Amino acid sequence: MPALNNHRRELFAQLLFQGYSAVKAYEKAGYKRHDGNACTLANHPEVQARLEEIRGGGEEIRGGAPVGTRAIAARAKVTPESLIDEAEEIRAAAYKSGQYSPAVAALREKAVLSGHRIERSEVGGPGEFEAMQDDELERVLIERLGALGFALSPIAEDGETQH
Repeated sequence: MPALNNHRRELFAQLLFQGYSAVKAYEKAGYKRHDGNACTLANHPEVQARLEEIRGGGEEIRGGAPVGTRAIAARAKVTPESLIDEAEEIRAAAYKSGQYSPAVAALREKAVLSGHRIERSEVGGPGEFEAMQDDELERVLIERLGALGFALSPIAEDGETQH
Protein backbone atom coordinates (compact mmCIF):
# COMPACT_ATOMS: atom_id res chain seq x y z
CA MET A 1 0.00 0.00 0.00
CA PRO A 2 1.52 3.35 -0.98
CA ALA A 3 1.15 6.47 1.13
CA LEU A 4 -2.44 7.39 1.86
CA ASN A 5 -4.01 9.87 -0.55
CA ASN A 6 -5.38 11.92 2.34
CA HIS A 7 -2.26 13.72 3.61
CA ARG A 8 -3.73 14.19 7.11
CA ARG A 9 -4.40 10.47 7.45
CA GLU A 10 -0.90 9.69 6.16
CA LEU A 11 0.63 12.07 8.68
CA PHE A 12 -1.62 10.63 11.41
CA ALA A 13 -0.39 7.10 10.61
CA GLN A 14 3.24 8.29 10.56
CA LEU A 15 2.81 9.99 13.94
CA LEU A 16 1.20 6.88 15.43
CA PHE A 17 4.19 4.91 14.18
CA GLN A 18 6.51 7.40 15.88
CA GLY A 19 4.81 6.68 19.20
CA TYR A 20 2.38 9.56 19.59
CA SER A 21 -0.93 8.80 21.25
CA ALA A 22 -3.94 8.75 18.95
CA VAL A 23 -5.23 12.04 20.38
CA LYS A 24 -1.86 13.82 20.06
CA ALA A 25 -1.28 12.42 16.54
CA TYR A 26 -4.79 13.52 15.57
CA GLU A 27 -4.05 17.10 16.68
CA LYS A 28 -0.57 17.19 15.12
CA ALA A 29 -2.03 15.96 11.83
CA GLY A 30 -4.17 19.09 11.70
CA TYR A 31 -7.48 17.88 13.08
CA LYS A 32 -9.36 19.68 15.86
CA ARG A 33 -8.89 17.80 19.13
CA HIS A 34 -11.57 15.16 19.65
CA ASP A 35 -10.67 12.05 21.65
CA GLY A 36 -13.43 9.89 20.15
CA ASN A 37 -12.63 10.78 16.54
CA ALA A 38 -8.92 10.22 17.18
CA CYS A 39 -9.56 6.68 18.45
CA THR A 40 -11.99 5.99 15.61
CA LEU A 41 -9.46 7.11 13.01
CA ALA A 42 -6.68 5.09 14.69
CA ASN A 43 -8.83 1.97 14.24
CA HIS A 44 -9.88 2.80 10.68
CA PRO A 45 -8.96 -0.11 8.34
CA GLU A 46 -7.09 2.20 5.96
CA VAL A 47 -4.97 3.65 8.78
CA GLN A 48 -4.38 0.21 10.29
CA ALA A 49 -3.25 -1.18 6.92
CA ARG A 50 -0.90 1.77 6.47
CA LEU A 51 0.53 1.26 9.96
CA GLU A 52 1.17 -2.39 9.19
CA GLU A 53 2.98 -1.42 6.02
CA ILE A 54 5.09 1.17 7.86
CA ARG A 55 5.91 -1.35 10.58
CA GLY A 56 6.86 -3.93 7.97
CA GLY A 57 9.43 -1.55 6.56
CA GLY A 58 10.26 -0.16 9.96
CA GLU A 59 13.97 -0.85 9.82
CA GLU A 60 14.19 1.09 6.59
CA ILE A 61 12.32 4.01 8.11
CA ARG A 62 14.30 3.94 11.35
CA GLY A 63 17.50 3.68 9.31
CA GLY A 64 17.29 7.33 8.30
CA ALA A 65 14.43 7.72 5.83
CA PRO A 66 12.17 10.61 6.79
CA VAL A 67 8.81 10.05 8.46
CA GLY A 68 5.74 12.22 9.01
CA THR A 69 5.51 15.53 7.19
CA ARG A 70 9.14 15.21 6.11
CA ALA A 71 8.33 11.93 4.37
CA ILE A 72 5.40 13.54 2.58
CA ALA A 73 7.56 16.48 1.51
CA ALA A 74 10.36 14.15 0.39
CA ARG A 75 7.99 12.15 -1.80
CA ALA A 76 6.75 15.37 -3.37
CA LYS A 77 10.36 16.61 -3.70
CA VAL A 78 9.51 19.76 -1.76
CA THR A 79 12.45 21.59 -0.22
CA PRO A 80 12.81 25.12 1.09
CA GLU A 81 14.88 25.88 -2.01
CA SER A 82 12.21 24.54 -4.37
CA LEU A 83 9.55 26.59 -2.60
CA ILE A 84 11.67 29.74 -2.80
CA ASP A 85 12.28 29.10 -6.52
CA GLU A 86 8.55 28.65 -7.14
CA ALA A 87 7.74 31.80 -5.15
CA GLU A 88 10.26 33.72 -7.26
CA GLU A 89 8.67 32.44 -10.48
CA ILE A 90 5.25 33.50 -9.23
CA ARG A 91 6.56 36.89 -8.10
CA ALA A 92 8.24 37.58 -11.44
CA ALA A 93 5.15 36.56 -13.45
CA ALA A 94 2.83 38.60 -11.23
CA TYR A 95 5.08 41.66 -11.42
CA LYS A 96 5.43 41.34 -15.20
CA SER A 97 1.64 41.24 -15.60
CA GLY A 98 1.12 44.22 -13.30
CA GLN A 99 -0.37 42.14 -10.48
CA TYR A 100 1.50 43.79 -7.64
CA SER A 101 -0.48 42.37 -4.71
CA PRO A 102 0.33 38.73 -5.66
CA ALA A 103 3.93 39.80 -6.35
CA VAL A 104 4.22 41.23 -2.84
CA ALA A 105 2.61 38.09 -1.37
CA ALA A 106 5.16 35.91 -3.18
CA LEU A 107 7.99 38.17 -2.00
CA ARG A 108 6.67 37.90 1.57
CA GLU A 109 6.58 34.10 1.27
CA LYS A 110 10.19 34.04 0.06
CA ALA A 111 11.18 36.09 3.10
CA VAL A 112 9.42 33.65 5.44
CA LEU A 113 10.97 30.60 3.75
CA SER A 114 14.45 32.09 3.83
CA GLY A 115 14.14 33.05 7.50
CA HIS A 116 14.27 36.80 6.91
CA ARG A 117 10.69 37.32 8.08
CA ILE A 118 9.05 35.69 11.06
CA GLU A 119 5.28 35.54 11.17
CA ARG A 120 3.74 35.80 14.61
CA SER A 121 0.17 35.65 15.76
CA GLU A 122 -1.60 36.11 19.05
CA VAL A 123 -3.44 33.24 20.65
CA GLY A 124 -6.63 33.81 22.59
CA GLY A 125 -9.29 36.44 22.52
CA PRO A 126 -9.31 39.97 23.94
CA GLY A 127 -9.57 39.92 27.71
CA GLU A 128 -9.17 36.15 27.94
CA PHE A 129 -6.77 36.43 30.89
CA GLU A 130 -8.29 39.42 32.69
CA ALA A 131 -10.43 37.38 35.09
CA MET A 132 -7.52 35.14 36.15
CA GLN A 133 -5.51 35.53 39.31
CA ASP A 134 -1.72 35.72 38.88
CA ASP A 135 -1.08 32.15 40.00
CA GLU A 136 -3.79 30.80 37.66
CA LEU A 137 -2.42 32.86 34.76
CA GLU A 138 1.09 31.55 35.45
CA ARG A 139 -0.18 27.95 35.48
CA VAL A 140 -2.04 28.41 32.18
CA LEU A 141 0.96 30.02 30.51
CA ILE A 142 3.32 27.28 31.71
CA GLU A 143 0.89 24.61 30.43
CA ARG A 144 0.57 26.29 27.02
CA LEU A 145 4.30 26.81 26.67
CA GLY A 146 4.87 23.22 27.79
CA ALA A 147 2.54 22.03 25.04
CA LEU A 148 4.77 23.91 22.60
CA GLY A 149 7.85 22.08 23.90
CA PHE A 150 9.24 24.60 26.37
CA ALA A 151 10.40 23.24 29.73
CA LEU A 152 9.47 25.77 32.39
CA SER A 153 9.25 25.79 36.15
CA PRO A 154 6.92 27.97 38.20
CA ILE A 155 8.41 31.23 39.51
CA ALA A 156 8.76 31.56 43.27
CA GLU A 157 7.62 34.62 45.24
CA ASP A 158 11.20 35.98 45.26
CA GLY A 159 11.36 35.93 41.44
CA GLU A 160 13.62 32.88 41.28
CA THR A 161 12.68 29.84 39.19
CA GLN A 162 11.59 26.88 41.33
CA HIS A 163 13.37 23.55 40.75
